[in-house]
Amino acid sequence: QLKTNKMSKYNGTFVKEDDNWSLVIDYTYYWDNGDYMQPPEAELTINSVDLDGNDITKFYFDNYIDELYDEELMDYAVENKPHY
Repeated sequence: QLKTNKMSKYNGTFVKEDDNWSLVIDYTYYWDNGDYMQPPEAELTINSVDLDGNDITKFYFDNYIDELYDEELMDYAVENKPHY
């Protein structure tokens, strides 16, 4: 578990769309760029998940659907984080 209270953070939204559906994931990304004594750290927390405007957050976690988009979501969060 990271010490997220001392890390930089931002809230973001990841959207995955297909012809028949739209998945919207709101998340919080925490990071510490590290230094010469401490390596960089990062953590992503999913706040909510909507499918076509319906809240499916509990379903998303209960059925391991989160594993389908883990890597893609983390890559998106890292690419879109503020640089400060």
